[in-house]
Amino acid sequence: MKKSFVNNLAFAAVLMLIVMSLTACGKNSDADNSDKSSIEIRKDGTVISTIVADFAESYYSTDELKEMTENEINAFVVSNGEDSASFESIDSKDGKVRLVIKFGSASDYAHFNDEMLLYETVSDAVISGQIDVNSLVDKDGNTIEPDKADSLSSQHVVICASKGLVSVPYKIRYASKNIKLIDKKTADFSGLADDASACLVLDK
Repeated sequence: MKKSFVNNLAFAAVLMLIVMSLTACGKNSDADNSDKSSIEIRKDGTVISTIVADFAESYYSTDELKEMTENEINAFVVSNGEDSASFESIDSKDGKVRLVIKFGSASDYAHFNDEMLLYETVSDAVISGQIDVNSLVDKDGNTIEPDKADSLSSQHVVICASKGLVSVPYKIRYASKNIKLIDKKTADFSGLADDASACLVLDK
């Protein structure tokens, strides 16, 4: 899509006096009860995107937001295939709205939001120049040892540019230096610089 869904929502937010942000929600993690947006990557490669936003029904209703979202998704599905995206749910509580969208793959999420999200092997990411394994750190912040870096080629990596929580299907083994690990399968990407991306190497 020429304009990301987040930007479309931001445009609608100006009209409706609402400010929105995007992240992802991981099941069985601290992301479950977070007031941040989030991304959850599942074992089958599907992606659950949860948008959490300030919400004032005096300006508009959840039905209007649902209709806008479904229109965006339907247009995307026509171009990219039936399983590329689907509307999951919307609810509002305590001045917040939670909007959940399911994507068929990380590529579908990236295309829909015009934002980087890759889920592939470390070797593929190295070949494409997306990561430098020698710059990774473990959960204690220690730089990866050269012999361990060489053994990562078959492991999987998530590369993401979304500022929020990212939940992954396997234990996080190494991460970029500017990423905060919340638990074994959840990381906080909110410290990313604008237009930057970071990665998580998984124990898979």
